[in-house]
Amino acid sequence: MSKYIWLLDAGHGGMKDGKYTTAPAKMHVFEDGLTFYEGVNNRAIVSKLVGLLDNAGIEYALVFDPQLDTPLKDRVSIANRLYKEQKLPVYLSIHSDAMPDGAHGKGSGFSVFTSKGQTRSDRVAEVFCKTYQSELPQFKFRKDLADGDTDKEENFYVLRKTHGPALLVENLFFDNRKEAEFLLSEVGQGKIALTLFKSIQATENKKPI
Repeated sequence: MSKYIWLLDAGHGGMKDGKYTTAPAKMHVFEDGLTFYEGVNNRAIVSKLVGLLDNAGIEYALVFDPQLDTPLKDRVSIANRLYKEQKLPVYLSIHSDAMPDGAHGKGSGFSVFTSKGQTRSDRVAEVFCKTYQSELPQFKFRKDLADGDTDKEENFYVLRKTHGPALLVENLFFDNRKEAEFLLSEVGQGKIALTLFKSIQATENKKPI
């Protein structure tokens, strides 16, 4: 029996009629033609995570469209409606990162974000930060220790506007060739999904948020 309901948000759009619905944003084409679609990869990771949650009997809900790039306002509205109707939901937004034009390939690593200030989200984020570092030590973990904990803080809409605990994970940099190849691989997607699953399990086993 779950303590929480995990609201899974695969960032950005997927594929519809063979076309990436968030194009030309949130994608990267390498010199040899290898193309990374962030929203598609986010969905692949969520799909694997869902299988693990199903097997463990952990409750979850999806707050994104399989194909389209659901507006942020709509994603948050689903989360906030569930917050009113059900036991405590935890919003988990799954992404990959990229550097701006002129700096492609120079970013590296994982990050976990919460909203600004100390909130219930920080307690969940700290569990995720520890799990990422233990499960994926071959990659850099991007920390911000300025406020005494490991997660980074930003005013992202889904973190700011969600009523319950909310965090956003950036799984590596998709414009970094080595990291893109890991993200595109079955092994890489499976390992990230397992890391998220172990983070969720550890949160479920802790004192209530």
